[in-house]
Amino acid sequence: MFGSVGGVFSGFSRRFTATAVSLNSDAINLLHHVRLLCSLGHLQEALKLFYSITPPPPLVHSHHTYAALFHACARRSSLPQGQALQRHMLLHNPNPDFDLFLINHIVNMYAKCGSLDYASRLFDEMPERSIVSWTALVSGYAQHGRPDGCFKVFREMLVWHQPTEFAFASVISSCGGDGDCERQVHTLALKTSFDSCVFVGNALIMMYCRSCGSADEAWSVYEAIEFPNLVSWNSMIAGFQVCGYGNRALELFSQMHFSGIRFDRATLVSILSCLCEMGDGLEYCFQLHCLIIKTGFISEIEVATALVKAYSSLGGEVSDCYMIFLELDGRQDVVSWTGIISAYAERDPEEAILLFRQCLQECLALDRYMFSIVLKACAGLATEQHALAVQSHVLKVGCEDDTVLANALIHACARCGSIALSKQAFDIMISHDTAL
Repeated sequence: MFGSVGGVFSGFSRRFTATAVSLNSDAINLLHHVRLLCSLGHLQEALKLFYSITPPPPLVHSHHTYAALFHACARRSSLPQGQALQRHMLLHNPNPDFDLFLINHIVNMYAKCGSLDYASRLFDEMPERSIVSWTALVSGYAQHGRPDGCFKVFREMLVWHQPTEFAFASVISSCGGDGDCERQVHTLALKTSFDSCVFVGNALIMMYCRSCGSADEAWSVYEAIEFPNLVSWNSMIAGFQVCGYGNRALELFSQMHFSGIRFDRATLVSILSCLCEMGDGLEYCFQLHCLIIKTGFISEIEVATALVKAYSSLGGEVSDCYMIFLELDGRQDVVSWTGIISAYAERDPEEAILLFRQCLQECLALDRYMFSIVLKACAGLATEQHALAVQSHVLKVGCEDDTVLANALIHACARCGSIALSKQAFDIMISHDTAL
């Protein structure tokens, strides 16, 4: 990538030393503007302006600007830009005095961009490391699905430093169902009192609910959080939903609402998902619908789509579903179209086919879930013409190798009484399963 790593930090020092080189006011103002652009998320403009400064400012005056640029590259996962920036830095500073602050930003950039092997080699070459150095590498491994590397670095870090809340949250997210690992990390969080930290607590809640299915353990963590935030409430509500405790999720949401805590779309989507699994939730769905309208969330695509699904699952009127769908006013995506077509597929398959035709005019990238729903409607209509039309679209987008979708197509063709069409759908499949 840049040749050998060794020697990159040969000029390391804890702080930059005084130098006789000075910058004029124009260069200082330009560097300040580069950092401002970085803070606003305008990475390309920031890099263009920085590279235009001539002569390139020495590292002693620009290390904070380099750090801001590396940080912006990390946030955008812009590895090529980060690599080019490092080359620029080394080219114009052949004998640099790196400080720990800048090195941490370089390691963090490579870790966040997924270049973990290179980040690890840079980390190993560092003459000195801080807790920030360790946390950057731990977080990088966690974010890119490398739990073994994450645990290894985390264990090594414990020899030198007490973990930060960010390191804890990263390693917790990497546990992924490993019960022994989860208990060890939670025990350490308890010993160091980080379990009451909202950031760590939220991660523990999701760990227990998603990996272990243990809502009671998650609830114990939630109650230990000293100052729960919106993420804490949402995590616990979503956790109850994942574990199948819809009633407890609804109770917690009611407590949240009457306590005056403002909810967001994630809260509503979780609650609506709970209602889909409750046979007697239609009345609650009406109440929630009123609340969603009152708070203005009806215009949110995710919320409106979840509300349509809830009404459909609970036996609500499809006309109500369609009115909610129309509230999106031209902002419908493929998920919302799939939701409304699904609502009509069983009760009014002909209308479902008409909606599918409207959806095609929107030129959206349709997926197998959409086609499966439409084929379900075709089976309800039992007309070969509709099944053939849908099959042509399936072949056009290249989904014929999807076993689930092919099974739906064969079923629809069979319901239409066309054995020849069913045989054709069977023959074009790449793989077959016992459902056939």
